[in-house]
Amino acid sequence: MIRSTESVIRKGGEHKFLSLFLYGVHVRNFILENQQAHDLQDVVTCLSVHGSSQEERDIVNDIITYFAMNGVLPFQWTQQEQRYIESHDRSLWHDYVVYRYKMSVYPQRKIVAKFPTYLLVEPVSACNLRCVMCFQVDKTFTKKPYMGVMDFDTFKNVVDQAHQGGTSAITMASRGEPTLHPRLGDMLDYASGKFFDLKVNTNATKLTEELAHRILSSGLTELVFSIEADEAQLYEKIRIGGKFNEVLKNIERFRDIKLKHYPDSKLITTASGVFFKKEQDVERYSKFWSSRVDMIATVECESRWDTYGNPPHPDRTHPCEYLWERAYIWWDGRMNPCDVDYKSNLCVGDMNSTSISEIWHGDVYTRLREDHLSGRRDQHPPCDRCGI
Repeated sequence: MIRSTESVIRKGGEHKFLSLFLYGVHVRNFILENQQAHDLQDVVTCLSVHGSSQEERDIVNDIITYFAMNGVLPFQWTQQEQRYIESHDRSLWHDYVVYRYKMSVYPQRKIVAKFPTYLLVEPVSACNLRCVMCFQVDKTFTKKPYMGVMDFDTFKNVVDQAHQGGTSAITMASRGEPTLHPRLGDMLDYASGKFFDLKVNTNATKLTEELAHRILSSGLTELVFSIEADEAQLYEKIRIGGKFNEVLKNIERFRDIKLKHYPDSKLITTASGVFFKKEQDVERYSKFWSSRVDMIATVECESRWDTYGNPPHPDRTHPCEYLWERAYIWWDGRMNPCDVDYKSNLCVGDMNSTSISEIWHGDVYTRLREDHLSGRRDQHPPCDRCGI
């Protein structure tokens, strides 16, 4: 389990932000300091009240009204949004702002979108490392029926439904290491250009020169390197099976390829570390990696290696916003509300036999949301022992 407060340092150190990091997904929510109202005015004026649907028109009207009354948007305007606005044509701003609204406001207000705004798609459930804070050390998990590789046709089906349904963000990762998939490059090519955000989380152990070129020639928008240390001994104590110097070489080579061959690339690289040992030092870590990646993220860790063995938390009765924000699709097509439940006790459906939309609005998902809203999350283990 990961606590939601994260310290992040941008190159130059001028920004700090809050973030929620989970294995398989890095959902950043970092707040720009001293954001002036006039900086957002230009964003608001790009919005059209003549949207393509009533839902979109309602969103735009809420943004405009809220901004007029408060001088800020109804959701946090962060470095992520600002960077997108600064690097993309104004004609894309309207749809992008609507997407960010839905990503943030819908979960807060417990509004079920017509289709999941955010999907996490698992190319592979296996991992080549055994990090001490990860559920991959659970030997009851690292075997059939949990282990597998997503079929390329299944992946295309997911992407096609997501693109048609209105998904705006996809992260290709979850319980395993995505670079273990032999057709990851083809997956990236197929998904490119269909979503605002297309992300991959990786331990970088298999980041070859060939794969670096495939990634950089695709439409991937962010590559997150999961690393906990800035020196070999500590790294290899945490990421069992990993070799620090090999990972460092892979990340530096990726940086060099990007600078030399793809100077106009908009891809953002992030070094993201789970901090839970006294030997780990945020400033030293940030200083080391800042010359090698674009963004630095660190997060505190709670025990997650055995979700199902954690003690229940009867005091936690608040609803989990994940149920309105996102959905996970495993390698075999099964759909889950989160990856804290890495053995799929909460499985809400199978997209091999039912569409993503039908599962999203189906009885199982709806009942789970209703029980969370009614303070009955304890009826759905492991929700009863989750720290989120």
